[in-house]
Amino acid sequence: MAEDFLAHLGIKVTKQRVAVIEILKKAKEPITAEDIYDLVEDKEILNYSTVYRTLNTLSEKGALIKTGEPGGKMYFQLKGHHHSHQLECLECHKQIQIDACPVEAFSRAVSKETGFVVMEHSLQIKGLCADCAAHKQ
Repeated sequence: MAEDFLAHLGIKVTKQRVAVIEILKKAKEPITAEDIYDLVEDKEILNYSTVYRTLNTLSEKGALIKTGEPGGKMYFQLKGHHHSHQLECLECHKQIQIDACPVEAFSRAVSKETGFVVMEHSLQIKGLCADCAAHKQ
């Protein structure tokens, strides 16, 4: 439950935070703050600034994985939630999920070689999808 998750993190339980957590839990891939706001059913309880503050609080508590680029869109996913990797088209911004984890073997090798304990990772590959690449030719 979202309430238990927040309490475990030592974060005050509010209906706004519960709504954000529930959306993050249901997300099949990392999503933006704007996506979270758009998915909220009761717009009267939540606004964009509340979404951003909640994401910031969850991030400070170490409960989120953030991906993206400085100055660009940021994507959020709960830690411990299924992780995913994606290809992102720079033209149409379509995202294509990569089912296999191409980083796992590399992480194990780095850990074995250096003694570094890898806790998490993310992979984002940007380029042109097949449709956009065909239009460029």
